[in-house]
Amino acid sequence: ELSTAERSRLYRILESGMLADVFEYLEEEETAQYLEEMDVKKAAAILSKMETDALADVLKQIDKEKRKLLIQLLDEQVRKDIEMIRSFDEDEIGSRMTTDFVSIRADMTVRQAMKELIRQAADTDNISTLYAVDANGVLVGAIDLKELIIARETTALDDILMTSYPYVYADELVEDCVERIRAYSEDSIPVLNADNRLCGALTAQVVAELVADELGEDYACLLYTSPS
Repeated sequence: ELSTAERSRLYRILESGMLADVFEYLEEEETAQYLEEMDVKKAAAILSKMETDALADVLKQIDKEKRKLLIQLLDEQVRKDIEMIRSFDEDEIGSRMTTDFVSIRADMTVRQAMKELIRQAADTDNISTLYAVDANGVLVGAIDLKELIIARETTALDDILMTSYPYVYADELVEDCVERIRAYSEDSIPVLNADNRLCGALTAQVVAELVADELGEDYACLLYTSPS
């Protein structure tokens, strides 16, 4: 409800991280509109702090020349992540994944894993499930955060590791795997490349959106909305 001038003042006052958190709750078209109103460096700083799946969706709403400039100004790692996501066609599941997840080495102890979780948690919102990988980045399994918290510090992760955790491949077509994704009913699903290396994750929100697109919005809400 603010005027353009009032919003511009707010952009200058608020930190990029706070604005990024706010923008992730808006429709992509709205976020793109607000980014057009501000300095391009500020816009890039905000985008760099958004989850990569949300960032990728917003970039689609920005004109080609501005989009190219913004991508160049993104933080280096964010830029690499976005370029990887953008390398997939829109009908491939890799185009819907995020790189906002926690990954730990499967050969760690619980104590080591907790330290690594704390280190990564500052930069991610998706910490309820941790993905365990080997030395080459190949997915080994997943660990529920609660199980990690209550485990003894010296316990090996093997003892609490879910080795049969579901996953999808980044180059799979959405229409070919949405039924399988729906059946998993997990809060996040790891995405692998052709070498079985972990490259992304599907959040619960994205899963619900995919199911809604394929099966209908009401059905998706029924499946993924927890009772109050």
